[in-house]
Amino acid sequence: MQKAVVGLLNFLMDILFPETVCCVCREPGRYSSRRPWCDKCAEDMCSAQTCLPNCDRCGKYLETDDELCQDCRANPPDFSIARAVGPYDKDSYRIAIKVLKFLGRKYLAGQMGRMMAEVVKNEPRFWPIDVIIPVPASQGSLTQRGFNQTEILGKYIARHLKLPMDNNLLLRVKETPAQRELTREEREKNLLCAFKVRDPEKIKGKNVLLVDDVYTTGSTARECTRSLMRAGVGKVAVITWATGKGF
Repeated sequence: MQKAVVGLLNFLMDILFPETVCCVCREPGRYSSRRPWCDKCAEDMCSAQTCLPNCDRCGKYLETDDELCQDCRANPPDFSIARAVGPYDKDSYRIAIKVLKFLGRKYLAGQMGRMMAEVVKNEPRFWPIDVIIPVPASQGSLTQRGFNQTEILGKYIARHLKLPMDNNLLLRVKETPAQRELTREEREKNLLCAFKVRDPEKIKGKNVLLVDDVYTTGSTARECTRSLMRAGVGKVAVITWATGKGF
């Protein structure tokens, strides 16, 4: 019932208050939650998905034919696989997530979540999945934005994959400054012991799909995965909207 109500509300909002410019390039037109960007930006996103090979483990885009990026070779992550819809250094992907996060255009999450769900559907190594868990936001981010973008993306992913989502199992127990301006080492130190599982018995032996918006250094995904694995989960796989480049 709730899904039907949300779908109806989105439909009515699209009719009553359509967007008049592409959220990425500002091309004039009629846009909606199902078509938030123009055809040119959609084609740009599609072509960028296969522009370079991916690290087999974390999904970063590589400029070599190596199977793994340098990070995964030197320090293999605990998650089984991480993948993204496209590269973060491509304007269309980077602008879309920033418009969602910093301008509060939550209607974008519908199409972004659908695209993330398709990546999961088409990669057998994500499966089986028992529960979807979004990365919890810091209190500072929640206060600033009023919402957690990973939770909204997770809801759409859960809807398309017909899987349960639990946004109360993984908690952020340490307030951390913004990650954007930090080095890799600073990010890892910043996030150390920042997450905790509320009820380990509830998730013991389960296979988790962890949802985040962007995978850059991988510090957040790695630390969340460590917390989940310590709680006894069977497997963690990670899906994000965009990912960085590896070496």
